[in-house]
Formats: sequence, C-alpha cells, structure tokens
Amino acid sequence: MMPARLCRFLLGVFCLVWWPVTVTAFGDWRIGQAQERLKDLGFHLGPIDGVLGPRTTAALRQYQAQQGLPVTAVLDDATRTSLLSPEFSQRAVAEAQTPQLKAPPGGAFRKVSTLVQLPDFFPGLGTLYVDPKSLPAGPFLAYDRQGNLVSSIYMLPLKDLGIHKSFQDLPVAHATVSHVDIYYNEGHPGVPDPHYHIVLWYISPAATEALK
Repeated sequence: MMPARLCRFLLGVFCLVWWPVTVTAFGDWRIGQAQERLKDLGFHLGPIDGVLGPRTTAALRQYQAQQGLPVTAVLDDATRTSLLSPEFSQRAVAEAQTPQLKAPPGGAFRKVSTLVQLPDFFPGLGTLYVDPKSLPAGPFLAYDRQGNLVSSIYMLPLKDLGIHKSFQDLPVAHATVSHVDIYYNEGHPGVPDPHYHIVLWYISPAATEALK
C-alpha cells in the first residue's frame, strides 16, 4: 500500500495535469457564470457553455472597456469581482434595459444603419439604434448629431393591433416627454409590415424641426 503522502502527491499531479483539459472540454462554471451575467447585460456571446471562446472574449473586452477596467479579454479577478457582484449586477441589468440618454446606448442596441440599408442619420428623426430582439415594437432610440437622445419610437404592426395584442413592459428612458406623435407607415426596411409609429419626444416641437 502506498504511503498517504505519496497518494496525495500523485493526486495533486493528476489534478494539475487534467484540470485544464477538463475545463477546455466541458467548460468552466466560473466562465459560465460570467456568460450568464454578460447575456443579462445584453452582450451577444452565443451559448452559455463555460468556454472562453471568441464571442465570450469579445464580450469581456467590451464590458471591461465600458467599466474602465484593464482590457484583458479574460475573466481576471477585477472583472470577475465587478461582473459577479450582486449589487452591481442588479444595477447594471436595470441600466442595460433602460434607454440611455447618450449615444451609443451600448448593451444589445445596434445602429439601425448597420442592420438594414438605411442612412446613418434620418432628417427629422436622427440617428437610430435598436435591440434586434425587440423588433418590431422597439423602442428605436433616436439621437441628434451631438449624441443626445431626442426620442423613443415604438412601431406597432397593424396586424398585432387588429388581434388586440398587448405590448407590456416596453423600456422607457428616464427623461421628460415633451410631446407625442402617432402616425401610420406603410412599412420600411426593418419593419416591412404596415404599422403605426408612436414617437415620445424629449425635445420641444421647435427643436424637433431642427433635426436636419
């Protein structure tokens, strides 16, 4: 029978040799935790598999840059403490789900002109961003040329209104609404079906006219 010390030594060597292989093959639960939080914050990173693949690496890099952390693209101690802190996570998730007052809004929002063939700046509206998962309702966030949020636009298809579909828990900006416009649209790239635009303006009608 081997001495207890030798058994412990051999077990330690076994763990050192096989732990990286196991993590690579089956995923690391710590990476999995980070992936879940990054997904909650609106980052696109593929399946929650515990593997530090290229999409998870890109999401970590973007998160670190947003939070002012060293951009290492790995789940280092500082990133893990920030990302997995319960207090920070609850606040960050709430912020990620709230339209931001300055462009770019970050999180899952993408510039509309990168999703469909439309201009960067729409005269009368501004530069639009949307979370693709929220289509068709949105909101589409509109920013002026200085990057200030000027309106939130909701696009409600007639076919959904016709069946009395409910639209609940639509995100709203923490800003005072100046006035509201509602108008019909036959359809356009991104939302091809006939729909109504509901525009919550955060600027005055006079300032709206200056969006050129």
